[in-house]
Amino acid sequence: MNRTSLVICLAASMVATVGCTSKNYVKNQTTPLINKTNELDDLTAKNTRDIKDVDARAQAGIQAVNAKTDQVEQKAQSAAQNAGQAQQMADAASGRVGVLTNTVANLDNYHAVAETSVKFAFNRDNLTTKAKEALDQLASSISSTRQAQPTTTMI
Repeated sequence: MNRTSLVICLAASMVATVGCTSKNYVKNQTTPLINKTNELDDLTAKNTRDIKDVDARAQAGIQAVNAKTDQVEQKAQSAAQNAGQAQQMADAASGRVGVLTNTVANLDNYHAVAETSVKFAFNRDNLTTKAKEALDQLASSISSTRQAQPTTTMI
């Protein structure tokens, strides 16, 4: 019996020392955990809102940049077209300048094809028959040449 009474005594002391937990004890033990969980939930919600706000601003910024990029691209295309037109105009002007340069250079490049002298009588404005024949001969000799510059000396 000695053993039995020892077991009973240990069981009774165990029941007396362990006891049951009360609602207040559980509430006191879980309140800090619940408060920390609520605080973490609030922080998570705030972070989620902040992330959504940042994402919305980033999307708006990206759309604004895309719109500006499109505008710049259109302006660049317009500028490229204007530059092409200006280049065509410059090429055409350069070609005309080249033709004009040749024309001007050839203006001073002349040589006499034929030469004759026509003499007028003193205080007379009509030609003699000999002078008329000289002019006719000059005209017939230069009619077959191109770009001929007849030289006539009048005395």
